Amino acid sequence: MLNNKSILKSEVTVTFLKSILEPNKSWYLALLLIFYVFSSTSEANTTSRATSTSLEATITLQTTSSLLEKTATQGLTQNLKGSILSAFQAQSSFEEATFNLEQAQYKIALQKFKLIEQSGFYSGELFLNMAITAIELDSLGLAKFYLQKAVEEPNTEAAAVEALVYLKSQFSRQAATLPPLPWDTALDYIEHNWGSLWLFWVAFFFLSLSVILQLFHWFGNASIRSKKSSAKQHIPTIIKGSWTSLFVFVTSLSLAIGIDYRSEKYTQAVIIAQEVEVRNSPSTSSELLVMGYEGYDCRIDFSVDSIQGWRFIRLSNGQTGWVLDETLRIH
Repeated sequence: MLNNKSILKSEVTVTFLKSILEPNKSWYLALLLIFYVFSSTSEANTTSRATSTSLEATITLQTTSSLLEKTATQGLTQNLKGSILSAFQAQSSFEEATFNLEQAQYKIALQKFKLIEQSGFYSGELFLNMAITAIELDSLGLAKFYLQKAVEEPNTEAAAVEALVYLKSQFSRQAATLPPLPWDTALDYIEHNWGSLWLFWVAFFFLSLSVILQLFHWFGNASIRSKKSSAKQHIPTIIKGSWTSLFVFVTSLSLAIGIDYRSEKYTQAVIIAQEVEVRNSPSTSSELLVMGYEGYDCRIDFSVDSIQGWRFIRLSNGQTGWVLDETLRIH
């Protein structure tokens, strides 16, 4: 099912209560309202089941070329711009866009899929279909972006991961898979598998353990001061345990803070243009640092403000610079 970020409020309950308080004919109105609500609920359940089934349908890649005229796409953009879809309209648009995809009308299909996403609806199947459409439009960078979005949805994760492996082999520049820095790889693994909150709890646990061991050492040392031989055997072990726990606390806390800081400072993005000039400053006349290509993964650095359509990015190999905003898709 597509997930809706807005909540629709109904006034059926209020109308029903008002009608009950009126004599005679109000009871007939109440019965009619009950029947209406029951019918609407049944219809909604039926629609929900149909929606779930349709979204799980597999869409195969189309190999025929698109015969769609450019004017048709422009008209669709003007008609749908700024509109907000309801849940029923979003599902209907999804089915229409899927049909357009099957009919090789890729530009119209992508326009409708984007409208669904902009209206606050999303699903793994939606992102997969958008990736398929982007592939047919020969926009592999955009397809990679939507497949990465599909990976985040549990019901399409496996299919999206498999598709990403295939897609990476299709880029003309195999450097699109730039090797990330070792510490970035480690932080990504920790963030995706554990998270900063889990690290904060680990840090709290080892801090508590360190304090408990230190207290045990202090009080234990006072109670067994007369037993020097026993103290020599146990006290050093307790101190080592306390300091080890304190070290784990500092390490876990530092990682948690670092991951939180990085998630606030950086956002993942994908280069969708075939070629991108990464420059020293936000100007086409500034020094060219390096070339970026379609499919490159990068991070948007929000600690540096964007300037007139330029973004400051950090490539996966550590290189930084300015690129045009229109060449990126940001997660």
